[in-house]
Amino acid sequence: LSSQEGIALAKSWGVSFSAPSNLRKSLEADIISLLEYAVDHPDGGMYYPNAVMPYRGLLESEAYAHSLICDLLTQHGAPQCLKTADGIRIWLMLQKETQKWGEEPAFVDALNSILEGSDEVKATRVILMSKTYEKPFSEIKAAGNGFTIERKLFRAEDSAGKEILTEIKPGQTVRKGEKLIAEYKIWNQENRSFVVVNVPHEAAFRPVNQLSGRYGFGIRPLRVNGWYTFTPGGYRSVKTDRSQFYFDSYPEENTTLREEFFATQTGVYTAPVVSVESLYAPHYRANGGFGGEVKVAEND
Repeated sequence: LSSQEGIALAKSWGVSFSAPSNLRKSLEADIISLLEYAVDHPDGGMYYPNAVMPYRGLLESEAYAHSLICDLLTQHGAPQCLKTADGIRIWLMLQKETQKWGEEPAFVDALNSILEGSDEVKATRVILMSKTYEKPFSEIKAAGNGFTIERKLFRAEDSAGKEILTEIKPGQTVRKGEKLIAEYKIWNQENRSFVVVNVPHEAAFRPVNQLSGRYGFGIRPLRVNGWYTFTPGGYRSVKTDRSQFYFDSYPEENTTLREEFFATQTGVYTAPVVSVESLYAPHYRANGGFGGEVKVAEND
């Protein structure tokens, strides 16, 4: 609007009559929409949950999209715009806390947007508190900060070439030689860098795939209502008593990891709880609750 080149660009978009006036009206409508759709983040700041779709499009960088919105609101200058822009800056700072930003222009833009904020915003600090304690397996309850994780165990049966899964409840008996499926359901509040999922298993279980290697990058149908679940890509490390899944980048919201086992010996078994942790910011973590005993009997 401040140069002949800008007006010429507007006209090339089809705004040929009264271009400055039409563009101002369009801009004001966009600003009102942006202010309406800003969402308060539970940990501080403001953001747009649907600004981009990570892993699913050309413009997939949340940092870049939010820095553009932040700069636009700042340039507008209205009090509500400046307040929302500062909220976005705090949200960007929270993202930096749990993500390894590289040197691409998107993150340079995000840092520049933050530095253009008020002195109050730039003085924001994160205070961390932690507590460590030990308890018997049976007393561990599910807990987490920024994550949740739950393990479910299923009996796998083949019916006409189709895998049928039946959940195994605590205390139920499985047969030696049976194939079992363990699913680790994870909810993640934010996209995070360098995440490890630690999943101990009962001593009677042996992984079907005992080799460490790449894992994930897939979409599987769920067993109910035809929905799909996304599995992120990472590395699976197989140890004697557990598996560990390492991810350079872990997506937000709901994901499911999966392992297959054979029950190899009889007896009554328990295992430590499963856990997930951001290695980049370890105060974001979660553990599941104690899953009870698993009984393995001889195969009649």
